[in-house]
Order: sequence, then structure tokens, then C-alpha cells
Amino acid sequence: MPRITFSDLGREPFRVFFPEGVLAGLVGVALWPLHFAGLVRLYPGQAHGRIMAYGLFGGFIFGFLGTAMPRLLSAPPLGTRNVLLLLGLHFAMLLSFAAQRILWGDTLFLVLLFFFLVLMIRRARHRQDTPPPGFVLVGLAFLCVASGAVLALLQPRMDESGAYWIELQKRLTYQGFVLLPILGIGPFILPRFFGLPSPHEFSEMLAPSPAWKKRAALALGSGLLILASFFIELAGWPRVGHAIRFATVTLYLALEFPFRQAPKATNALGASLRIAFTALVGGFILIALFPAFRVGLLHLTLIGGFAVITFTVATRVVFGHSGNLEKLKGRNRWLLVAVALMLIGMATRISGDFWPRIMASHYTYGAIIWIAGVLLWSSYALPKVLQVESE
Repeated sequence: MPRITFSDLGREPFRVFFPEGVLAGLVGVALWPLHFAGLVRLYPGQAHGRIMAYGLFGGFIFGFLGTAMPRLLSAPPLGTRNVLLLLGLHFAMLLSFAAQRILWGDTLFLVLLFFFLVLMIRRARHRQDTPPPGFVLVGLAFLCVASGAVLALLQPRMDESGAYWIELQKRLTYQGFVLLPILGIGPFILPRFFGLPSPHEFSEMLAPSPAWKKRAALALGSGLLILASFFIELAGWPRVGHAIRFATVTLYLALEFPFRQAPKATNALGASLRIAFTALVGGFILIALFPAFRVGLLHLTLIGGFAVITFTVATRVVFGHSGNLEKLKGRNRWLLVAVALMLIGMATRISGDFWPRIMASHYTYGAIIWIAGVLLWSSYALPKVLQVESE
């Protein structure tokens, strides 16, 4: 396959953001074994959460949207200079969080987010097409994370009464920023995994059609219900909040995702997606049943759901843009093994919250196993970001 050129980075930012997202995930998870080994003195809770949200998931989100949105809008690509500037801000943010400079990292992320949104808005003003209706949830996700980033910057000035806003910041950042794009982008891209047409794919148009508006309204209503569940949870009803989140996501998946029409016998991508979405909603319902273990059980949604979906979709993007799409029709056992390692690492980490005596060792073992799964995925997928289609 031909190798990429410097100009390809400006058209397809995923080629640099996906590897940096992987790096962020490895650093964020490695903080736990390093802490328990005495090499990282400060408790890595805040740094870990931000690196995973802004670094791992943020890297994949910026890379995917930076590649897809200009094409969906029939607008010019971001350009190499802009992509490298975004990448530099993302890397500086990652270094700040890894060094426990939380305020610096929060500031850099807000600058990165602002610059990315400016680039997207400029292209939206000159668009020749309308993005898929589910992408209204992407806009809502950026509103969530922007609000969360501002709250994070204000956190050092908060007293004990600011605990509510700190908890809200976590939900907007660690859940809203990732869950809403998954629900918004999924109905457009995931049917391709099963060889099915997408109900969110419309012919080129500047003015949204009635059918587009109907699906956009469903997506927006679901997103607002999810946001409302955050406030309900923090108002003192955690069971109700998570039950609403579970019901909303499950119903939206049933209405807009192709799992019912998809063939039962499928490849590794389809199997990974089924597992991931089961874990995603499973985390919400388990927290509704056992709210005392919220932090641990939430990793079922974050790692088993969000992370596995992220790596599975990234597999499709990387193979598709490198001319290797035909290879995904095979069994691809390497992907199943990588996902299995990630899930075993997740389960090991969760178990540490149920038995405090083994917490340190299970956090460590879970981190090592998850890292092994990510490295296996990276060894098969990431080399292909250097390849382009022969056309």
C-alpha cells in the first residue's frame, strides 16, 4: 500500500489522533500500578479520569470528527497546520495531566476544544450538505464537555458547598462527552458493520427534510433525557437517575440501531459491538440496583462499553481508509482476543472495589491486562494509519 504524505494528515486527522489517543489510554491506566508501586506519589484519581476522558476518548473523537465532518458537510478539510496545532495542544494537555498539573491540563483542553469548535463552525458556514440527524447529539456532547471543562477550572475556588458542581462536572465530562457521540454517530456508521443500510443516511441537501427533522428530534430528546438523569441522580435519587439513563439508552438503541435486523452470525466487529453495547447499558442498570458500588460498576459502562466501542469503530475507520476493508470480513481473532483482554482487565479492576483487601493488587493486575489488550489491538491496527488507498 502507498504510504501517507504530510498533506494526508490535514485531510484525515485520525491518522495522528488515534495513536495519541492510544498513548493517552496507556498512560492513564498505567498511573494506578505506578502509584501502588510508589513511583507516583499523588493519588491519580483526577489525572486518571481526565486523561481517559480528554486524552483517550477525546483523541478518538477529535480524530474521527476531524476526518468525517468536513466530508459530511462537503466542506474543505481541516488542513495540516490546524491538525498539528490541535495535536500539539492535545499532547501538551496529556503531559500536564500525567504530571498532575490538573489546572494546566484543564486550561489546555478548553483551548483545544475552543479551537476545534471554531474550525468546525467555519466549515459549517460553507457547507454544501447537512450532516446525519443523529449528529445533534455530537453538538450536545460538546456543550456538555465545555460546561464540564469550565466547572473543572472553577473547582480550585470551590469550598465544601461546591461538591455538587464537582460531581456534575464528572458526569458531563466522563459520561456525556462520550455517550452522546456514540448514540449520535452510531445509527449512521454502525449499520455498515452488518452490511445494512443506515436510516440516518440522506441524499445531499442544504435544508433538512421532515424525515431528517423527525430523527433529529428523537436524538435530541434522548440526549436531553440523559442530561436530566444526571441532575436527578445528583438531587438524591441515584437509582432513578440511572434507571432513566438505562431506559433511555436502551430504547434509543432499539429504535435506531440495527441489531435486530443484523444477522446473528457475524464477524469480530459485529460481535465486539454486541458485547460492548450490552456492557454499556448493563453498567447503568447494575448501578440502579446497587448504587453503593457506583464507581466500580460504572467501569462496566466506561471500559466494557465506551472503550470497546471506541476501539471497534476505530478498527473500521483505520482499515477502511487504508484499503484493507476486505480483511475485516474474516474472523479477525486478534480483535476478539484484544477485546477479551480489555474485558478481563475491566472485571479485575471492578472486583477490587468489592474486596478492599485486594484493591491495590487487582487495580494493578486489571491495568496490566487492559494495557495488554490495547497493545495487541495497536499492533494490528495502528500500522495501517501509515497506509492510504491506492486511488
